[in-house]
Amino acid sequence: MQPGESPSTGELLAVLLARDMADGEKVIIGTNSDIQLAACNLARHMQAPRLWWISGPGGMVNPVRDHLLSTADFENIESAQAWMDLPNMIDFIDWKIHFFDFAILSALQVDRFGNINTVVVGDRARPKVRGPGTVGISALCGLAKRFYVALTRHDKSAFVPRVDFLCGPGHMEGGDSRERAGLPPGGPKLVVSPLGVFDFEPVSKAMRVRSVHPGVTLDQVHAATGFALRVEGQPPVTPMPTAEELHLLRTRVDTRATLRRKFP
Repeated sequence: MQPGESPSTGELLAVLLARDMADGEKVIIGTNSDIQLAACNLARHMQAPRLWWISGPGGMVNPVRDHLLSTADFENIESAQAWMDLPNMIDFIDWKIHFFDFAILSALQVDRFGNINTVVVGDRARPKVRGPGTVGISALCGLAKRFYVALTRHDKSAFVPRVDFLCGPGHMEGGDSRERAGLPPGGPKLVVSPLGVFDFEPVSKAMRVRSVHPGVTLDQVHAATGFALRVEGQPPVTPMPTAEELHLLRTRVDTRATLRRKFP
């Protein structure tokens, strides 16, 4: 990277997510999804040209743009490779087990087993914060092969011991509790935040530190997290976006610098 080209938080999260996508996979993303959309389109310019993403709210498949546009925007229709109407979308989202390889989700809260909350923080009768609601998140977390959680903040109000409202099932209570609850195999694979990348220990299914970003210490991560994270040895430093990744992101995916503006 050249001087002055350090990635913003939004760009960093998009690159980290894009790296984990494989060619030919199917992904669904929601409405308020700048980071998710950038990640998918970046992956299509890199290692996954045949990856296809579908707009949850609009049914458009792979609209071709050099900038980030709401996935619900009608302007996506003209450049989309395909377009599915609502009944088809409901069939795929709510009933087809493992039709989608993965979903990428944001959340108000995520807990130590990767359960997510997009509904309400605090008492439901007198909430501190109201979110967008469940929408299709319960089905996507339950039926996709895996899902990712992208959070633009990392503090104890976002990383909580137990979500206030469980709308997106992760590994439930840990261990094999997801399977015992009748859900198909799957659950969260990675959580990306401004401090690091986190995965889940295979047996306990508790959140584990996979890497910490440059300049971030483990003490900082622990202090900003509302539960005890699993740590094995000394976690590596997260590889930062390469010059090529940033060039593609800024010249082919996000030419209007939405990620730098909204998530500095």
